[in-house]
Amino acid sequence: MISLSKACALAAACAVVLTACGGSTGTGGSATPTASVDVGKASPVTPLDAATTARAKKQGSVLLYTNADADQMAPVTRSFEAKYAGIELRVLNMNDPQTFQRYATETATGVRTADVVMATDAVGMLNFVDKGNVLDYTDPNLQHLPAYARLAPGVVAMSEDPLVAVYNTALIPKDKQPGDLTSLAELSKSIKGKVGTTDITNPHSFGGVSTYVTRHGDAGWKNLQALGPATGVESGNGNLMQKLAQGQYQAAYFVAGSVRALIEGQEAAKILDYTYLKDGTPLLPRAVAVTKRASSPDAAKLFVNFLLSVEGQEAACKGGFSPYRDGVDCAYGLPAVEAVVGADNMMLGGYPKDIVQNKPAIVARWKKAYGR
Repeated sequence: MISLSKACALAAACAVVLTACGGSTGTGGSATPTASVDVGKASPVTPLDAATTARAKKQGSVLLYTNADADQMAPVTRSFEAKYAGIELRVLNMNDPQTFQRYATETATGVRTADVVMATDAVGMLNFVDKGNVLDYTDPNLQHLPAYARLAPGVVAMSEDPLVAVYNTALIPKDKQPGDLTSLAELSKSIKGKVGTTDITNPHSFGGVSTYVTRHGDAGWKNLQALGPATGVESGNGNLMQKLAQGQYQAAYFVAGSVRALIEGQEAAKILDYTYLKDGTPLLPRAVAVTKRASSPDAAKLFVNFLLSVEGQEAACKGGFSPYRDGVDCAYGLPAVEAVVGADNMMLGGYPKDIVQNKPAIVARWKKAYGR
């Protein structure tokens, strides 16, 4: 086991590696990619028609507003621009509320705004749709994808990203790391103040909580009520992971799955370890949509089409996203998660019925449990 002093010495390096988590803003206890699993056979890929592709090339660029950080998007950008030479993918990184507010401000003032938005906030995206901001575009690839890929009119999932638990291995050895939230709730009683999560205002936290309690009901709330008094709450994953690396926290839960790629093969792997939760791993769709006021609507459609192709899903994997399309060999894909937790514990959040109406009650109950 690595000593606490050595863990703290590594924290500075880890903090640099994990800073990117804040922009996304998460086998029990293994910071090694899941062993190769059967990913199935790839379904057909349906490209856009020649006329739309030709118009896209004339438009020459796509402006994307996304909650994914620059490191995550880099492999996607490289692959898309290599496939469609002459079309530039311009990426602006911001959180979901900033995306929706910026779009509203820019459209009101008549300046260039996003061609595509990418967000994790289900309620925010549904409100965005209701305000008439999304082009009702049906990509031809959807016919070959699972039903949960279609989230709302014009809105599709480009990935299904898990929320994970992360441990400081210098403080909680691998063989002592809880593999489910029920066990972590029990452990939290003896390490009060040493467990962390993100605030319910963070889309990842709300998505994790709402998905978990929708599946487990009052039993799920009982676990959260046990965790609440013992848990420190951070605004985002960056602060959460930095404190975990420094030893201020020993464990964290409902952490954005993007940290997997930032831990594995990095200095952080010497002191940090993640696990999928075996009593239910929430999988949150990262949604994409072509905007109604897109300046490059055909280039935007081409980008969404790319994201839903096997090639696009493979590029997303390199950024730490979790592709869901069959035939994509990815250590972070849904088959890899299923190999650990089993199909019954894959909690695909989607856009649950009445989630907009139910959000205030979920937030209020969470705040009571966490003393916020």
